[in-house]
Amino acid sequence: MKRLFLFGFLLASCGIKANPEVLKEPEVLVKRIGERVYVKSLSGEIRIKGFEKLEDYWIKDEREAFCFLVERIGGKSKKFCVEKAVEEKPTIELSEDKKSVKLTAKGFESYKLYPVKGGKVFLEAGADLKGEIKLERSYWERCYALTGIKGLRESAFIDFCIKPKEPPPVEEVKNLQIRVGKEKLYLVWFYDKDYKEFTIYKEGKEIGRTVGFSFEVSIPEKESTFTIKVIIPLGFESEGTSIDYKP
Repeated sequence: MKRLFLFGFLLASCGIKANPEVLKEPEVLVKRIGERVYVKSLSGEIRIKGFEKLEDYWIKDEREAFCFLVERIGGKSKKFCVEKAVEEKPTIELSEDKKSVKLTAKGFESYKLYPVKGGKVFLEAGADLKGEIKLERSYWERCYALTGIKGLRESAFIDFCIKPKEPPPVEEVKNLQIRVGKEKLYLVWFYDKDYKEFTIYKEGKEIGRTVGFSFEVSIPEKESTFTIKVIIPLGFESEGTSIDYKP
């Protein structure tokens, strides 16, 4: 035991490490979509010469096959290669009804469907499909980007949007009344459905919002029309119920 202890002490005193840390290679996800190549690190920070950093991805536009070196910061470098861009693009057919849209894709054996929001394609949320899929319509427009898959490559995006379905009807307030005080005028009403808030208008111009069933305003000097509109939790607003005040 004394000899082992002395040997370990001598190694430490000489600056020799018994188990030196092995430098790690880059671990990345590489995607070829059309002419653009996307590279995302799965572990640690990386750098790629000739690529541009865009949020979580390093990107480069190049139609031809090429190789590139990925450097892991504080670690090793590794070479990766991609094939030439897929020249063909899929075609799509959309068949709509009131509640859904049937998407039929043609030209490839399999496809990838990505959601698009605010013009941004969400690559991590891509879903595989074979040729047909039923997409439910919502009260808001939904946009997608479709690619055709060929081996490890994907074609350029085909963008399309699905029109929203008709918004739900919004019931109006009930029993809208005007009550006049000494210095103020009070609008009061009743509502028994789910709602987010009420919007109050005077002569077509918004003058306030409330979550209660009453609203206080200064007494108008001349004849005025007040309108109460309901905003439901989904965000849609009713046409409005109006009442006239006459001095």
